[in-house]
Amino acid sequence: MLRLSIRSKILLGFVVVLLTFGAATVYGAWAVHTLGQQLRLVALGYSNLRLELQDQQTIQANLQRRLLDPDKGPRLTEEVAADRKLRRLRLEITEQHVDELRRNLPREDAIFLEQVKARLRELSELYSATDSLPIPSAGEREKKATLLLQELSSSLTNKVIEVVNAGSRYEARAGLLTVALALAAALCGLVVLLLVQATLRPLRRLSESAKEVARGNYRERVQADSPDEVGALGREFNAMAAALAEREERLRRSEQLAAVGKMAAQITHEIRNPLTSIGLNAELLADDFADNDAEARKIAQAIVKEVDRLTDITEQYLRFARLPEPRLEPVELNAMLTSLFGFLQEELARRGVAVTLALVDSLPRVLADDNQLRQVLLNLIRNAAEAMAEQPVSERQLTIASRRTGGAGTEPSGIAVDIIDNGPGIPKERHRQIFEPFFTTKKGGTGLGLALSLEVISRHGGQIQLESPLVAGHGTRFTVELPTS
Repeated sequence: MLRLSIRSKILLGFVVVLLTFGAATVYGAWAVHTLGQQLRLVALGYSNLRLELQDQQTIQANLQRRLLDPDKGPRLTEEVAADRKLRRLRLEITEQHVDELRRNLPREDAIFLEQVKARLRELSELYSATDSLPIPSAGEREKKATLLLQELSSSLTNKVIEVVNAGSRYEARAGLLTVALALAAALCGLVVLLLVQATLRPLRRLSESAKEVARGNYRERVQADSPDEVGALGREFNAMAAALAEREERLRRSEQLAAVGKMAAQITHEIRNPLTSIGLNAELLADDFADNDAEARKIAQAIVKEVDRLTDITEQYLRFARLPEPRLEPVELNAMLTSLFGFLQEELARRGVAVTLALVDSLPRVLADDNQLRQVLLNLIRNAAEAMAEQPVSERQLTIASRRTGGAGTEPSGIAVDIIDNGPGIPKERHRQIFEPFFTTKKGGTGLGLALSLEVISRHGGQIQLESPLVAGHGTRFTVELPTS
């Protein structure tokens, strides 16, 4: 399918309008020219020829009157000879006129003039035969010549009427066709105007959408399915709006994380020292009750255990509040995943989780902070294992896969790690919430793990994607995408 740009569409539309108006103008000029030719044919051709034949008839009538005059004067012979000479001279002029008309007129008129020419030759022969006869014997011949002239004059009169009627019909038809072409040109211009308006209408919608984006509505999108520049501009606008929405989301999350981090740092600072004192005193009490009171010792040990748990939570808050900038170095991702699998293998086995490693060979290195990236992957793997805690042991399947990213036939733009579990899945309405700080569905969870993981990967120039449920209402896939080095 031929794809035309807006410039080409407008140019083509105006070319069509110009051609239509040009056709109407050319046809009108041609019609006027043809009609003028018809009028010249009547005025200068047939009319003059008819006048010449009328002169010929006048000469012939004079000649007949002389021949029929009972009082023939002494100069009759001279006068008859003069009339005969004059009519022959006029007949030669008429024949020359017919020849001239035959050369300049269309074929239909040339055929008629050929017939006129034949009758004139017949008249010339009759004149020749009459001129050689004595005056008393020429009467019948002269009557025949008179009748022949009358027939020619009548034929020319009918031809003039026919040409005038044809010109009138042609004039009416040419007028109608000219008006029709003018209306067609006007209609074509209107259609082109509507097409131009329809082509430029998306620009107005794009302008309105831009105003919406300027007001902060980054979810505004425009329809961008046309193959021309407007469609390309619409697609760029949608990409820009999506980028602004993502940037706004990241900014909001960063501000939220900054506020939460500041609060977490203050809370941690306030409770860390008291927790340490409580823990030490609880350990001392447990030692004092070691031999005397088993129940008191058990309570003291429970206090120590809870203090340790709270200390771990404060440490998480502290890491969240003081997340350092990543120190980027080339990292072999497959080696890191293999190492993590070895580290967690026994823990996962105790949970009854079967692990499948699907690592693509010869992956390029990624630029990453080894410790931070390891912590993110460790957190995602443990989350996946915990998500399958209520599943039957036979269904606890965890897949850790690495792959290249990028479409078919293109250079890979990065590396992705897929962590896929067979748990109950995550409802669609919670997909955005799970990355929010302090949002958790786990008993005793802090809600900081995924928020911290997303922040780390964002600082690495990558992203975390979530797909859940995968099939039949269960299964979750977390994908970590990182650029190559």
